Amino acid sequence: MSEESLADSAPIVEPRKRSRAVVVLTAAAILALVFGIVWMQSSKYEPLTVGKVAPDFDLPDLEDNYVRLSDFRGKVVFLNFWATWCKPCREEMPSMEVLYRNFKQDGLVVLAVSIDRVTTKQEIPPFVKSLNLTFPVLIDSWGQTDKRYKLMGVPETYIIDQQGILREKVIGPRDWTRLDNLEMVTALLKSGVQSAQALPPAT
Repeated sequence: MSEESLADSAPIVEPRKRSRAVVVLTAAAILALVFGIVWMQSSKYEPLTVGKVAPDFDLPDLEDNYVRLSDFRGKVVFLNFWATWCKPCREEMPSMEVLYRNFKQDGLVVLAVSIDRVTTKQEIPPFVKSLNLTFPVLIDSWGQTDKRYKLMGVPETYIIDQQGILREKVIGPRDWTRLDNLEMVTALLKSGVQSAQALPPAT
C-alpha cells in the first residue's frame, strides 16, 4: 500500500472515535440531568413533618397589610390553608371561629391562608363576610406557601408551638369544637412548649 493510500485512510479512524466519545458523554449528561430532575421533584414533594421549624412567609391580609408568621413567636399558631371553592373548608370554618373566640385571650393565633388564585381572589371577602369570620385571613394568590408547606390540598391545618416548631399537622377538615381534636392546642396553651414535647406525635 502506498504512503498516499495510508494518509488517505488514517483520518477516518479519528472522527469515529470522537463521535463515539461525544455519544457517550451526551448520554452521561442526559442521565445526570434526568437523575437531577427526579431528585429535585422528590425533594419538592417531601412532606413537612412534625418537629421541624414551620417555614416563614409574608402575606397580605384583606386590608393589604402584610403579616409574617415569625412575628408570632411566643404564641401558639393555628395555621389553616383553605380556598373559597373548597366545600369542606366552608364546613370547617365555623368551628375555627368558635376556637378563635374561645382561646384568643389565652394566646392562640389563628391564621387562615387562602390559596385562591387571581381568578377567584375576589370571592374571598364575600366568603369571610357570609360566615362572620373574625380571625385574620391572609391571601396567597401566587402560591408562596405551596412549596414551602408541600400542600397536597385543602383544608390543611398546622399547629405551631411558641418556638415556631410544627407540633401537629391535620389533613382534611375537623370539628374544632370537639375536645379530642384540641389536645395539642390546649396542651401548648396551658403548659407551654416543654410539656408539649413530652406528648406523643399526632398520627
